[in-house]
Amino acid sequence: MPAEENHIADRMEAICGMHVRTFRDAAFESRFRKMKRSLVAHFTGHTKQHRMIIVTGESHSGKTDLINRCLDADPGLAPYPTNDGYAAVPVLRMDSPSPANMVNMAVEGLETLGYPVKGSIREKDAWPLFRNQLKRHRVLIIFIDEAQHAVNSTTNRADLQRLRDTFKHVTQMKDWPVRLILAGVTPLERLREDKQIRTRSIPMHLGEITAAHASHVRHWVQKVVEEHAGMRLDDFVGGDFPLRIIHGCGGCFGSIIQLSRMAVEDALTVGKEIVDLSSFANAYATMTGCSKQENILTVPGWRSIKGASARATHAKEQPEEVPSPAAPSRATAPKAHRGGER
Repeated sequence: MPAEENHIADRMEAICGMHVRTFRDAAFESRFRKMKRSLVAHFTGHTKQHRMIIVTGESHSGKTDLINRCLDADPGLAPYPTNDGYAAVPVLRMDSPSPANMVNMAVEGLETLGYPVKGSIREKDAWPLFRNQLKRHRVLIIFIDEAQHAVNSTTNRADLQRLRDTFKHVTQMKDWPVRLILAGVTPLERLREDKQIRTRSIPMHLGEITAAHASHVRHWVQKVVEEHAGMRLDDFVGGDFPLRIIHGCGGCFGSIIQLSRMAVEDALTVGKEIVDLSSFANAYATMTGCSKQENILTVPGWRSIKGASARATHAKEQPEEVPSPAAPSRATAPKAHRGGER
């Protein structure tokens, strides 16, 4: 590519690696500290609480990014070498496989740890092997993303209860306790219908942005453009502009942040250092494929146009209270330890 194209790509990579902190970050961090303390209390037998955190929310509500940012910021959870040749992986991050049956869940975890698995392995062999590898690699926390697949893969109450029992067993191993962070859409909440799961877990639900968050939206747009991108924002974010974005993005914080970044990229591609309304309109048209007459960010009768067209498939974030300005965080660390990689 031409040098200017590479420059824009590098600049956008840096911008997209920055984090817009909201009240949700503090709320999750509080829950996470409780979970870490429960690892110590596990050996005293004083508590059975806080062994799981179950984060739910619609697609693109920010579950994955919220959790990863918290895990990445904790220096005590970084991988480290050991004397026995098995790299320590305090946090095992894995996606729920498809289909998400019990064997595939164990196999996914083993492969993420770099352990070779035969395709013919049975459930009664897979899970003991997985638990052994968790101890060998000093895994303290397992983060399973899209965990609703495991719930959706159950065909009856007995299967669902087996899934619950398996999760419970992992968190109560006497010689090597592990904690679970599960993220997914609404069906994941069915896990907490079990009393033991309910008493051992901490729920956190990420709701949608509404018109009440209009001032927050203005703040996030300014943060992305002015702080993260280092560009000027034209004078158009007052009035009903935040409401238009909320409507067009279907109340998804991740889509709002993505739209703001795409507006920055649109300005950069035409050589501007000022991000104006036309940049946002172009970005919205790119995200949704809408016509000029359907562009919620510019047309007069925008309320009559169906919104949520910019709702994306996967997520970044979403708020609940006025966010505290924070310095941009470092880019998300690469996923470690698949096939022995670091």
